Amino acid sequence: MTLPFKAVAVDMDGTFLDDRKQFNHEQFDQLLTEFEKRGVHFIVASGRPYVRLKQDFKGFADRMDFVTLNGSRLIIKGKDAASYPMNRQDVLDLLDDVPAKYGKMATMVFQKNIAYLHSEIDKDERDFLAYFAGNSAVIDDWNDLPEEDIYQITFGMDSKHAADVEEAFNKNHDNKISAFASATFAIDVNVKGVSKGSGLERLLAKMGMTGDDLIAFGDGGNDIPMLDFAKYSYAMANGMDNVKKHAKFIAPANTENGVFRVLQKYLDEEK
Repeated sequence: MTLPFKAVAVDMDGTFLDDRKQFNHEQFDQLLTEFEKRGVHFIVASGRPYVRLKQDFKGFADRMDFVTLNGSRLIIKGKDAASYPMNRQDVLDLLDDVPAKYGKMATMVFQKNIAYLHSEIDKDERDFLAYFAGNSAVIDDWNDLPEEDIYQITFGMDSKHAADVEEAFNKNHDNKISAFASATFAIDVNVKGVSKGSGLERLLAKMGMTGDDLIAFGDGGNDIPMLDFAKYSYAMANGMDNVKKHAKFIAPANTENGVFRVLQKYLDEEK
């Protein structure tokens, strides 16, 4: 029996990583080696930027592919494959409108190699968020953002408002956005049509594959397009209830090494 998939896609937080935001490097090296022998691509599909993911997968990154910032930047074996930035004025409008409606909140704005946080946010919270950025800086005024492409905004707010944020903005702007519940208290905003699902579709197309060739794992709202796209879709046992409705299977929790256990089972059955 051969493996039924040619590519693996995993979310990071709450999926591939345990609750200490770690994974077993020795076990991953063995798993990655087995997939390499079979020509199976290992893809990380994350809301995190590439600069952070390179740190997460130090020693492995050049052997992998990445759908970063929810599909806004695609990386194949360390090289940019495609990118989908937001309109700068739309970003500034969102940075004004969302806090005005929902109150002061922690916010990150992602450019290619750096994320910006506002100085009005408490330092402890900025330090916590800086981990997810990989490389960050503090800014006093959003209007002073460098004139470079912006790929994503992450608002630190109740994710139940994601649909409202998207609808309110799209009603009044020509350029549309997508807003995802990436965690219980985080909403990621990207260009309309950009998602982990679209990112994987575009990445796999460059490799001559489709969703029929994909097994995917996720736990959060921003994983839904990816799970809908993959033929073999797994929601984590610890995942959001609405996410589980979009998956064909349930994997053990991230704290129980769920991704590794499912993938190892496929390898064992192949033998």
